[in-house]
Amino acid sequence: MTTTEQEIRRQRRIRRKRHRTLAMILILLLIVTGIVALAALWTTDVYQDEDEFKAFVDTQLSSGQMFTAEEGIKTEYEYGSPISYAVDYDVNSNDEINQFRTEKISEIKESFSRVKQKEEKERQEQEGDSFRYKPLQQALLVSSRTYESTNGVISLVIYEQDNTEHDREMVTETSKVYTYQFSEKSGNRLSPLQIFTENYREKCTSYFIDFFKKEYAEEKLMDGWEKFVSSDESNFNSFTLTDTGAVFFFDEGTVLKASEGVVSAGIPLEIMTDVMRTEIKERYIDPEKPMVAITYDDGPGGKSEIRILDCLQKNGAVATFFYQGYRISGNEDKVKRAYEMGCEIGCHTWDHPVLTDLNKSQVKKQLSRTNEAIKKACGAYPTVFRPSYGETNSKINKLSKMPVIMWSVDTQDWKVRNGKKVFKSIKKAKNLDGKIILMHSIHDSTAKATELIVPYLKKKGYQFVTVSELIKYKYGEQPEKGKVYR
Repeated sequence: MTTTEQEIRRQRRIRRKRHRTLAMILILLLIVTGIVALAALWTTDVYQDEDEFKAFVDTQLSSGQMFTAEEGIKTEYEYGSPISYAVDYDVNSNDEINQFRTEKISEIKESFSRVKQKEEKERQEQEGDSFRYKPLQQALLVSSRTYESTNGVISLVIYEQDNTEHDREMVTETSKVYTYQFSEKSGNRLSPLQIFTENYREKCTSYFIDFFKKEYAEEKLMDGWEKFVSSDESNFNSFTLTDTGAVFFFDEGTVLKASEGVVSAGIPLEIMTDVMRTEIKERYIDPEKPMVAITYDDGPGGKSEIRILDCLQKNGAVATFFYQGYRISGNEDKVKRAYEMGCEIGCHTWDHPVLTDLNKSQVKKQLSRTNEAIKKACGAYPTVFRPSYGETNSKINKLSKMPVIMWSVDTQDWKVRNGKKVFKSIKKAKNLDGKIILMHSIHDSTAKATELIVPYLKKKGYQFVTVSELIKYKYGEQPEKGKVYR
């Protein structure tokens, strides 16, 4: 064999060896790539058990945008599959606000559960019996804090964050904030205009137009963001007060892009001084919102009237009481309490006769004796009049020298004598905006009905007003002496 042939064979062996080596390397690369792909397929940032869920929650809360980590915060974990919950809140000694917060958080959780269960059911139906179907993990995180201000307001803030499994990661889908204000003195809920003066929105508009332009790049601001900081009544209703100022909240996707979540921005106390009331208005009536006037005849009653007053006070409500003169002696404390609570006091004759059967002198005596007894009991004369049995005429109306108040909703409580049935009659009435409800404060069943009616109407968004306030704010007129109102 020639030298040339030997060299050719040697070169062939080298090439074959090189090919085998390259093939092995390629196979190894394919194996490694497969392993990496499988690892990527099976690895996930989604929590797999209760410990991992708690770790996820703690990470989210420690880096949360709404509240910073602080002492005295309690966290409750509720792990489940596919729906889990976590709630963190500050511990305080105000039992009424704590109860209110517990109820609101419970409502948020129930709503979240309903929505997610519906979404998962629809997703399962789309997937059919596919082996790939697996429920997505859902986590609701709720944070809450309370704050005290210098003018007697306690603010409650509840922040909700919806987290959903997406591409093997937990992603925040939406966030919301809820704010509530309470009077430190009475515990009643407060509206913005009980805390601020009527022009506070103009002050906020001026401040926040400059604030957002300075603090955020134009590309982060939503198109048309200015309408969410205008002085429109729909704006600047979500806020909290502290001892250093006011913090306002803006829903995601309003001022900034939705990816920024809920936006909070504060105004220092010194800037808000001229639009913040030094003393809050315990009651404020919004003419644009529904209102109802509850009235009680024939009192002052005994324990039943005490229960009625307790219920009204607990719910920050007022009513109008039409008293019979002869019942006032020995019950002066109830008349005075009703008056001091802001309820309106009315005359309902001395001993409930049919006034149209009496002469002028007798009618005047029925009215004057009752008026004087009321004045002696609470320090003020009655401001409205209701004739017994609703029987009256123009002469009697003129003699009363007060607005004459009838009713538009008769509960028949005096006849039914069943609190639940009286309550049902109110529910049946449906739209009570601008209506005058007739009840009688001398029946225990009416007290029971009141304890059902008032919280129910409050939850429905009704404002409780006196009849004179109803005439003024709902119908836009000053109550007129001798005029009949229904």
